[in-house]
Amino acid sequence: MTETHVVSALRAKRAEISGHIYDLEKKIGRLRASLLHVDASIRLFSPEANPDTIPMKRTYRRTRYFAARELPRRCLDALREANGTQMTGTQIATIAMLAKGMSAEDDALRAVIIERTLAVLGNLRKSGTVIKTGTTRDAQWALAPSLL
Repeated sequence: MTETHVVSALRAKRAEISGHIYDLEKKIGRLRASLLHVDASIRLFSPEANPDTIPMKRTYRRTRYFAARELPRRCLDALREANGTQMTGTQIATIAMLAKGMSAEDDALRAVIIERTLAVLGNLRKSGTVIKTGTTRDAQWALAPSLL
């Protein structure tokens, strides 16, 4: 027994997805053409240069789970509440999620937030705000002694 409304909804979804794919393929074509022009310009000004050896730059996409600078603030708040006790990135991420009102039971969301938290902690470490003990994913993090 065919459910016409189900088939109709699936056809509409397929049309939507194929439209997105078409638009992205057009965009890829335009970007490839632009890349060829830039490569030709590089060769024009520096004939010995090989543009293929230039490493690609990874694009940054901010997650929309936290507002701008909110996750670093929440990480620092969690470390301040710890009063000098070291915590793992997973513990800090869980505290930040719960403070934001997110469910820590959603494994996919939790994995994304842990990755972002570790990136934020790495940046805070570079600025001297936090210290890291250990080298694995379960490294311990704490506020820098000057901030306690």
